[in-house]
Amino acid sequence: MKEIFQKNAKPDREAQLRRLGMLSAASFDDFSSLRSFLPSEELSSLISHYWIIHWNIPEGVTYRPTEVLAAPMVNIFFMQAEAFLYGLTTQTFDYEAYGSGVMAGATFTPGGFYPFWGQSMVSLPPYKSDLQEVFPEATPEFSRQLLAKEDDEAIVMGIETLIRQKHIVESPYIKTIASIINAVNFDQKLRSVEEVSKHFGMSKRSLQLLFRREVGVSLKWVIMRARMLEAIEEAYKQPKPDWVRIAVDLGYSNQAHFITDFRRATGQSPAKYYKESEVN
Repeated sequence: MKEIFQKNAKPDREAQLRRLGMLSAASFDDFSSLRSFLPSEELSSLISHYWIIHWNIPEGVTYRPTEVLAAPMVNIFFMQAEAFLYGLTTQTFDYEAYGSGVMAGATFTPGGFYPFWGQSMVSLPPYKSDLQEVFPEATPEFSRQLLAKEDDEAIVMGIETLIRQKHIVESPYIKTIASIINAVNFDQKLRSVEEVSKHFGMSKRSLQLLFRREVGVSLKWVIMRARMLEAIEEAYKQPKPDWVRIAVDLGYSNQAHFITDFRRATGQSPAKYYKESEVN
């Protein structure tokens, strides 16, 4: 398994974590370590990466839950006492950690979980649900044995073996979805569903139906999330963020609209988010 998350100097590492959607990057990195691995070639269109988090929080330390900006990707989790599926949500989600521990999982590509679910992704329960509904072998005992393996690579191989046991038929649209999301994330000219529609030569209705059926969230929300991550990253480049300028650079003509989108994505106003992140 090829490891893909680099152990850079702290500022660079925190920037990497923020790009992954980790909103409290500094406090996360103080007590936790994250390793990520690529899947095998035959699963690369369906699995974004496998990940393992170890944490060791000193006694008496108050640790805020790790908060993550939701992505259009399904995650499966393996912990000491349970294995579960975390469905799609357009809200942030968090998890608490205390003492010492480890958890591992897989992050599916946008649309990558659709063949495993076998029906429209909008029917997938949001938040946490029983992983055995999709992977019957993922019992609590399986999870305990998985995390007891001798090294992280062995844990990752155990997760991939479980996923391979599910016989699925890959969607013919998986590469199209990946291309659209990649373009939205990296092409700053694509700021609306209409612009994406023109760029890819697909009708807005076709895009909306495709994302609803196979991704489970709207393309409009995917675009908004990309813009908010850009805003957060830009804010960290400035001694004192100029939120008005950041909003304009992202294509917002209305500052109130930008603040509303930022609060919808992160649960906080831009100023409050940045102030709290400085404290952490």
